[in-house]
Amino acid sequence: MDKRWQLMSDQTNDPRPDNANRAAAMTAVDKNEWTEKVIKKYSYVSIAIGLVPIPVVDLVALTGLQLKLIKDLSAFYGVSFSKERTKNIIASLAGASVPLGLTRGVCSILKIVPVIGFTVTAVSMSALSAASTYAIGKIFVRHFESGGTFLNFNVAQNTDYYEEQVKKGKTIAAKMNRTEE
Repeated sequence: MDKRWQLMSDQTNDPRPDNANRAAAMTAVDKNEWTEKVIKKYSYVSIAIGLVPIPVVDLVALTGLQLKLIKDLSAFYGVSFSKERTKNIIASLAGASVPLGLTRGVCSILKIVPVIGFTVTAVSMSALSAASTYAIGKIFVRHFESGGTFLNFNVAQNTDYYEEQVKKGKTIAAKMNRTEE
């Protein structure tokens, strides 16, 4: 791994104030490269979470992973992280995108059907998990880039962008799956 990216990655998890808002010190190209790399890393992990065979546990694990992604992004942009507010935002975005929310829930529950349920849902749940994680990362990057915080995040204003990014995330997830094979 390039030392520059490793250093930035290590700093993302560092809560010290002197490391806050590292994004301000970077060029736009470097910020974009860094955020893309972080979002894709979490999207890859989301694929694995989609393969968890226990219903509902996969959704809980995915939410936890997405919280960590947003926490890392907020540290990068120097925005105070709010776990409860972030959970509400994630739930609201998933709920606002009814087809995605229903599909993820149904896929998770169908895993209880022996052999066939897990086999049928594993691929779609993995792709949806990665797409959702990608979309959430992109939304928060855009929000933080515009100077936003957790207090002024407006779900209604971000719903269309979320759905657009989910579609893009599905394409990226399909490419991720092909590179793993």
